Amino acid sequence: MTTVFSPIMADFRAELDAIRSLVNEFRGPSAPGKVRVAAANSATLLLAAAFEQFIREMAEARARDVVASAASVREVPRRMTRAAWTSLSRTMHSLGHVDIETPEETGRLSDARRRFDALWEFLRDDLDQDIYTDMFHNENNMRPKEINRLFGITGLKNVCKKIAARTPVLEHFGESEESRCHGVLVHALQDFFERRNRISHSLNALNSATVDRIEADLEMFDVFSASLCMTLESKSSK
Repeated sequence: MTTVFSPIMADFRAELDAIRSLVNEFRGPSAPGKVRVAAANSATLLLAAAFEQFIREMAEARARDVVASAASVREVPRRMTRAAWTSLSRTMHSLGHVDIETPEETGRLSDARRRFDALWEFLRDDLDQDIYTDMFHNENNMRPKEINRLFGITGLKNVCKKIAARTPVLEHFGESEESRCHGVLVHALQDFFERRNRISHSLNALNSATVDRIEADLEMFDVFSASLCMTLESKSSK
């Protein structure tokens, strides 16, 4: 069965394949060492960005699915409307620096007005309004805590724990106990973003990734995406 989540997962997996191809281009011994390091480091940064985008898109799809199943705004998690207001507030705050006499800048005023009107009408029970722009904004790396926060907005608590109970992740880590698998998954995600940050802040040999390490990361994110999709589909209203 194809759901709203399946195409997002397919796009992410295509990104994983593209990153895998990039790394494999420089796997052979004929490739200079610095080139292999640069490719692996670039792959790590690309993978982190692709994963963060994937999580934001899945969280938004989950939000739209939740609203689609609601009969009125009273059935929508309050954290969703608060998150929509927070994203709008960030935009409103930035308007203090807008030069209203500059045509290019006045477009930001129109956008803020449109988003305010959409949220206002949504709160008045017009659930067809698009309130999702920038709702799933992350300023930090997409670590487990941040992933849980974004899906918590839609009423889905501790999604990483739910993901760790799915067969693809259990088999990937060779675990049979869900609680133990959750701990291993959390550690793996934390480790990935620590490596990503070291590479981002200092591109030297001590902070470089290896091709084998990237392959392991790609496999982990592949099973993570499958398990997240399964989790969201199990909660879907459609």
